[in-house]
Amino acid sequence: MRRLIIYTFIAMLSNLWSLGVDALLIPQKANILALSGAGIGGNVDIGINPSAYEKPYFGFSSNTWLGGVKGQKSTWIFEGQSNRFISFESMGVDDIEFHTDNDFNPEGYISANWFSFDFGTKFNISNNQKFNLGINIKLNYSKLYTDNSWGYALDLGATHEIYNDLSIGYVIKNLGSQYYSSNEKEKIEPLFGIGISDKMKILSSDIFFMNLSYYIDFINHQNNNIYKLGLQTSFPFINFMFGTSRSNDYNDYSYGFSFKLNDFMLIFGNINHDNNALGNPQSIELRRYF
Repeated sequence: MRRLIIYTFIAMLSNLWSLGVDALLIPQKANILALSGAGIGGNVDIGINPSAYEKPYFGFSSNTWLGGVKGQKSTWIFEGQSNRFISFESMGVDDIEFHTDNDFNPEGYISANWFSFDFGTKFNISNNQKFNLGINIKLNYSKLYTDNSWGYALDLGATHEIYNDLSIGYVIKNLGSQYYSSNEKEKIEPLFGIGISDKMKILSSDIFFMNLSYYIDFINHQNNNIYKLGLQTSFPFINFMFGTSRSNDYNDYSYGFSFKLNDFMLIFGNINHDNNALGNPQSIELRRYF
């Protein structure tokens, strides 16, 4: 039954080789999953908005996607005001049943794999560092049985701090093309998004503090309007994240937590969607801050 689900999932994604294209929309980081991808206006993650500022770290995540498809992502954010970063991610499955007739027993098994390499930077264009721009260049390669696909995509982002902790952000993602071994070329459908972020200081003292950040995003992709909401606590050691996405034909809710001790942080994220038969994607990530 599991192989049947995976076969259906891969066949749905591939669709004349769109695995590499659709994989560009799949988050492979725990905090992005835990917030359901919300946070365009906040300094949440460079995967959401490349203009986000993050403290330098090296991180590795182990991920499980729909149908039990496995993946991993490693991210390295370098020190410095420009916030340069690189990342590598992959996902795949190697036990897809291969049939040439209606026989129940397969003739064999084939694999599907996807790889991506990202590099980008964030930089300030104002003296008070209240307006930032970011760019992320993504290169990908996919393989399904004997077919290959490769492509490139560009993400652009901007973040503007309006007042204290109130910020607004903008993104244009996946500007690029995908090429196939059949000599076909496909233009990747871009994603447009705008979001606001704010932080509420609930409790503050010398020995303990509690803040609550919220993120409200609006995204348009392939003529679909998607609304996202995310909440994230800020405690000294452990924090919690919640999120949801809503559109005409898709709904989900997500949750997760992070635990930070000295320079190390452990993050877990899980997302639940309408079709439980395909499983609930989840990710666990370990970071080492510098």
